[in-house]
Amino acid sequence: MFIGIVLGLLILTSMVLFSVVLPEATADEDSSESMSLTLPDSLPGGYAAADLESSFTEGELAAQAEAIAKQQADSTSYGNKVLPDVLGTSAVTRSYVVNATEAVFVQVIEAEGGAFAPSSLTDPEATEGAGGITMENVGDGVCIITSGSSQQGMPAQTASECQVTRDGVTVQLSSDTVTAEDLMDLADDVFEAAVES
Repeated sequence: MFIGIVLGLLILTSMVLFSVVLPEATADEDSSESMSLTLPDSLPGGYAAADLESSFTEGELAAQAEAIAKQQADSTSYGNKVLPDVLGTSAVTRSYVVNATEAVFVQVIEAEGGAFAPSSLTDPEATEGAGGITMENVGDGVCIITSGSSQQGMPAQTASECQVTRDGVTVQLSSDTVTAEDLMDLADDVFEAAVES
């Protein structure tokens, strides 16, 4: 299970970094100070930062809490260095868990979104219920939804990546367990927590 959650978080990180392109800030743009962005130790709905041992101490991953938290802390630290350097603007990232094992990867970037698409798209009507990758508007955001066939023969959501922009800040969330609708609900809390006035 430890390998599964770490692998899941690494895959989510890779999917978001490689499938999402945001415009870089340029020198001739407004040179005002960057926003101060931060992601808290917890978010409403039971989401706890995956880089804290306390996020796992009461669940089935308690025995691996220290190792998971260390790996995630390293990942968060690296991401918080790379994103601002590469994008040229304020940006933060952090992974969270809910229900002790369901991982959510979060990025907050001081930039307009929009350049957001998967590497390929699947027409759901052409797969005879086998699923695939598609895009949908969910709330005021856009989500890439991956689905596979369920026991009933209908596509079942297996992974979601969502992006939403408000007032010049873009939030991106991805998970292979939390639904797109729940990710968009979480986005509201991320905006409120991450942007400091």
